[in-house]
Amino acid sequence: MIAGNAMGEIIPRAEQPHLEYLRQWIFDHTGLHFSEKKHTNLYRRLHTLCWKLNVPSLEELARQLRDQVSPHLAVEVACAVSTNHTFFYREAEVLQQVPQMILPRLPVEGQWRIWSAAAASGDEAYTLAILFAEALGLEQAQERVAILGTDISYSMIERAEQGTYLDQKLEMLPPLVRQRYFEKVDARQWRVIAELKRMCTFRRMNLQSAPFPFKNSFHLILCRNILYYFNQQTQTQLVERLYDAAEPGGWLLTSVTETMHNVPTRWRKVGTGLFRKL
Repeated sequence: MIAGNAMGEIIPRAEQPHLEYLRQWIFDHTGLHFSEKKHTNLYRRLHTLCWKLNVPSLEELARQLRDQVSPHLAVEVACAVSTNHTFFYREAEVLQQVPQMILPRLPVEGQWRIWSAAAASGDEAYTLAILFAEALGLEQAQERVAILGTDISYSMIERAEQGTYLDQKLEMLPPLVRQRYFEKVDARQWRVIAELKRMCTFRRMNLQSAPFPFKNSFHLILCRNILYYFNQQTQTQLVERLYDAAEPGGWLLTSVTETMHNVPTRWRKVGTGLFRKL
């Protein structure tokens, strides 16, 4: 039973069964796992969503989901509880493996297909585009690289397609890189240049979708800072489905903290946050 968190903040007893139903619904439909210490955070997010949608209570929110009152409501709930914290050049020590280790081992012929899963507002998809443009030159990168970014949130996909970002999102970019690939919008915002945008396509997708709706497999998959939101069983299922979505010899890039030590997998670790399908 959900009662509160380590700080002693209490969730009203009358709300607890409805919150538990919603927590289970979220896990079943998105794979996101809210441990006991995150229950209060979940409670706040769902109450904020109720206010936004003019739903009077968690009980009513749970009822509408149970009765499938609207197909859009399920998307609203999934988006409200997903975490979309990202920025350009996040964990540069992991990203540098793209030009140094991955690029020299990609096929000599044909286009390279890259998938940024849980892409949020597109920062990492565009970061990849920049890495390839810096290594190959922008013109050749446009010819060779096709990046797909997916996210469960419609609003995040819209932001990614717009490609406009506040200053703080670009703080890790070297100044010359910022000048080459961004246009100044106003005193606080920058926009990705059209040439870089053409390398990236964004679509809404739930990582719990089965099977993945792809016609072709990928040479490189990014699934970064997302695995620890799932429990171990869901992690294992997702990681293995990512393996099946990769080309033979393909790559998976995660993060510094996602070592997959406790996840049974066919991926072979070859670097920090870097795995290969062999």
